[in-house]
Amino acid sequence: MSCVDDQDLMKLIEFKKHFFDILSNNYDAGELSTIFYLFINHFLNISKIDFLTETEYKINQENLSLFNKKLNELNNDRPIQYVIGKILVSDLTFIVNENVLIPRPETIELCEWIESFNFQDVRILDIGTGSGLIAILLKKKLSKSIVYACDICLKSLQIAKKNASINNLNINFFSLNILKESITKNRYDIIVSNPPYVSLSEKDKMHRRVVEFEPNNAIFVNNNDPLIFYNQIAQKAKESLNKKGFIFFECNSDYVSGVKDILLKNSFSNIEIRSDFRNNKRMIKAQNG
Repeated sequence: MSCVDDQDLMKLIEFKKHFFDILSNNYDAGELSTIFYLFINHFLNISKIDFLTETEYKINQENLSLFNKKLNELNNDRPIQYVIGKILVSDLTFIVNENVLIPRPETIELCEWIESFNFQDVRILDIGTGSGLIAILLKKKLSKSIVYACDICLKSLQIAKKNASINNLNINFFSLNILKESITKNRYDIIVSNPPYVSLSEKDKMHRRVVEFEPNNAIFVNNNDPLIFYNQIAQKAKESLNKKGFIFFECNSDYVSGVKDILLKNSFSNIEIRSDFRNNKRMIKAQNG
């Protein structure tokens, strides 16, 4: 590393003030604090706890140049997860970029709900896997299961495969357009999906960090048929699930009753709706037959 004069260095405590000054209009104080500690942990390997003893740590000019570029991205509302390129979930590392959705707490809750049933030696299919979050979390916790995961987007599948690889988990990925293609018959014990469920009419109400950076085709559905994915998955899951197999969905709380009706129409039983940590009805499960 080349020598750097003291005037070319910035103390970490000074950088924190600079960071907050630049981004104070973009985030509230709590969000900004979280983002700052994610930032320094990723780029400097300094944790929130370490920061208390490392405030005099000096950042060299090379890093400052990089950080200013990253700050500009954040100031333009690019999500922190995309800026650093990864996110940690349940001690597992997930690579993320604009080809996959950023993992949400509600989806993690859905996985925890599935895990709570202590399924053993089951075959699981995750439809619309994106980053591979659901498939990877389930494989990690239900280690004896055989997990399959599909997506229509090849770029998403590439990222999901990398995420499975870096977490040393064996998952069977394949390409599938669930709206046009069938699933293999009578093969799975569990089918799970977090499909697109936000109506296009809601797009204007959402933050530009979501609308302009995250993959819209993984979020939005046509206003005329907001339950299209649930309809198709329920119909095809009926044939693909083993007898007494389970289906789990993450849902838009506004449409959860509609999803229940779809499951009933397709002769699913033992339907249960579950609320998320915000007390919104966001998850539903049912049994085949």
